[in-house]
Amino acid sequence: AESVDESEDEAEESTESAAESAANTADESADEAEESAETADESVFEATDLVQMESTAEDSVESAAESVDESEDEAEESTESAAESAANTADESADEAEESAETADESVFEATDLVQMESTAEDSVESTAESVDESEDEAE
Repeated sequence: AESVDESEDEAEESTESAAESAANTADESADEAEESAETADESVFEATDLVQMESTAEDSVESAAESVDESEDEAEESTESAAESAANTADESADEAEESAETADESVFEATDLVQMESTAEDSVESTAESVDESEDEAE
C-alpha cells in the first residue's frame, strides 16, 4: 500500500510537471504568435502608407505634367519612373507583410500543436492515475 501511495504521488508530480511544462511552452508559442501578428500588422500599415505615397506621387506628377506643356514628354517619363518605383516599393512591402503573416500563421499552428500535446499529456496522466488507483484497490 505504501508503494502504491508512493507511485500515486510520483504520478501526480509527473502529471503536474508535464502539464506545467506544456502550458509554459504553449504560452511562449502564443506570445511568439502574437509578436509575429503584430509584425505582420506593422508591415501591412507600412504597405498602406507606401500605396498612399504612390498615389500622392502620381497626383503630383500629373499636376506637373498639366502645368508644363512644353516638357510633356519628360513629365510622362518621370511619371512612369515614379509610379514604377513606388509600385515596386509597395510590392516589396506587401511581400514582407505576407511573409510576416505566414510566420504568424506558423506560430499559431505551433501553439495549437502544443495545446494538443498538453491535452494528450493530461489524458495520459489521468490514465496513469486511474491505473494507480486500480492497483491500490487491488493491493488493498
